[in-house]
Amino acid sequence: MFKLPNNSAQTLTIWDSDSICILKPEQLVLWRQFVDSSHDKTTVSICELIELNSTNLRARLLRFIYDVGTSITANSKTNHEFRSGFDYFWMTQFHSRPYTPSAQLNNLAKVFTLIELVRENKTKKLVIHSDNKALTQVLSSVAASLHIDLKVIRVKPTIKRAPIRTQVKTHVPRPLLAILAFVTQVKTSMSLGSKQLNATHSNSISFFDYWYRFAESVGDDRKFGSQYWSGLVTQLEGTKVNWWHNLVDQNTFSELKDAKNLLKSFNQQSNHNHEIIDSRISLKILFKTIFDHGKLVLSSIPSRRYKTAFTDPETKVNFWPLLKQEWLNSMRGYEALINCLRFNRLESLISAMPRQKTGVYLAENQPWEMSLIYLWRKHNHGKLIGVAHSTIRHWDLRLMSDTKQFSDQSKMPRPDCIAVNGELAKKSLLDAGYPESEVVEVEALMYLHLGTKKIQPKRNQPLTILVATDYLESATKAQMHLLEELVATDPTNYRILLKPHWSQSLDSLRFDAEIVSGKKDLAQFFEHVDVLYCSAITSAVIDGVCAGLPVIQCLDPMSFNLSPLRENDSVQLVRTCAELATALAQIDRFVPNVGPSDFFNLDRSLPKWKNLLQI
Repeated sequence: MFKLPNNSAQTLTIWDSDSICILKPEQLVLWRQFVDSSHDKTTVSICELIELNSTNLRARLLRFIYDVGTSITANSKTNHEFRSGFDYFWMTQFHSRPYTPSAQLNNLAKVFTLIELVRENKTKKLVIHSDNKALTQVLSSVAASLHIDLKVIRVKPTIKRAPIRTQVKTHVPRPLLAILAFVTQVKTSMSLGSKQLNATHSNSISFFDYWYRFAESVGDDRKFGSQYWSGLVTQLEGTKVNWWHNLVDQNTFSELKDAKNLLKSFNQQSNHNHEIIDSRISLKILFKTIFDHGKLVLSSIPSRRYKTAFTDPETKVNFWPLLKQEWLNSMRGYEALINCLRFNRLESLISAMPRQKTGVYLAENQPWEMSLIYLWRKHNHGKLIGVAHSTIRHWDLRLMSDTKQFSDQSKMPRPDCIAVNGELAKKSLLDAGYPESEVVEVEALMYLHLGTKKIQPKRNQPLTILVATDYLESATKAQMHLLEELVATDPTNYRILLKPHWSQSLDSLRFDAEIVSGKKDLAQFFEHVDVLYCSAITSAVIDGVCAGLPVIQCLDPMSFNLSPLRENDSVQLVRTCAELATALAQIDRFVPNVGPSDFFNLDRSLPKWKNLLQI
């Protein structure tokens, strides 16, 4: 599966750049691009090889993460037992496994792929053209472990300068960033200033979620409603329930004031308890946070003590240069301070609760979830359920682990069960090795709005394309680049309706587009367009396919194929402008013939949820 077109070539050239490669080596591997018509037959994209070998490479990544954790926790010099039986490793970004670029998972997969390429094709020399110093250091380790020659050639950077905020975060000493985070968090708690509520009822249900994605009706009636929990909120009206919310991105004084007022309305209009966990503040919480963070900083000096732990035991390749930055952020910087504070806030909450019958939380493998699971167990509360509220995708590793993590000897915190919203999510989780006995199906609360009504396929003139971007910058960049090339060929052929992700502002478009609010419901535009064009990350593909709208997804060479319908024939995947043009020309052949119930459990009376929660 790793054979190269010119497998007799002794030298393998790697082109790690966004710019066009004008070199004509014996065998060329593109690191950040897909192959298009401008490349010859001896050129391959390492991104394509990852997809062809995705199952084995995913398992390889999960095994490496497990091995690093085992190495760190087994070494007395790197072990960070935050509390008795709880290792701080579980709160690091490396363990959280996000698919954002800073986590470097895509680069790790590419390096493991390169190792197999060299082995299978008996390569004798690597020539690397790159501006990524950390990557070239790792590839130097690859060459040394495989006993082959290496030549590194620096290329001119093509990536634009990082935003000021990112530059500051990179260059300011991490402990100073932690101090700034501490001050900001204290201000947040004081601004919220709401009376802290302990669960007043024993044997009740506690939900842990985010202060985010409220129902549209909340703006009018000020009564709690949630996109996460949708119809379940109504079903729980006669049940003792506590809602514990985490702030997402509300940080200005006016946003916090609005949150405080809305929280008050929630508590006044319901017999349920609501609290924003970030409002919790006390001298005990502050002192314990400072102490815990100080211990982490001191124990992480010098940083080189971690270097050995990030050496892959199978290949002997050292990945520390790629992972050092984010690891130290998790140990010393802003992320470390926030982790310590969240742990202590949750400890103050959970330790004071009367015994809860059931706990339910949104499962995304965030650091605070590890704290929640540990503290829930420590204080002898009841059953704990993690909810995979959206889709579970092949390359989204957050809910996946090496199978050794599920052995009786593993101490990694995990809930009693994971609730999945249908057969699609269940299959994805089981295929990744999650124990079937710990997976339970429930109704898809976030997708109950999906109807059985199909839109009528049409052909407007010009062709109307609904464009939905995602929050990942590299994915949006790849998507917009192909669209710009396409529209430039004949602007009169296309009408663009652009719905950017709510966190983005696309100010430098090179084509005419009608831009709509990123916070509007995507489905309201389906009747007026011919096709949905989105990134290979967003779950919006589900909405489009279920409505009967042709869907095209753009792959990002800097990320994985994170489409929830990755192997479904209803969706066209494109990598180049030529592929996008072809996909648009044949949308009539790709009108989806699937319904929401093919993916999700959609009984609005929620019998599975009622059974799980015993209500």
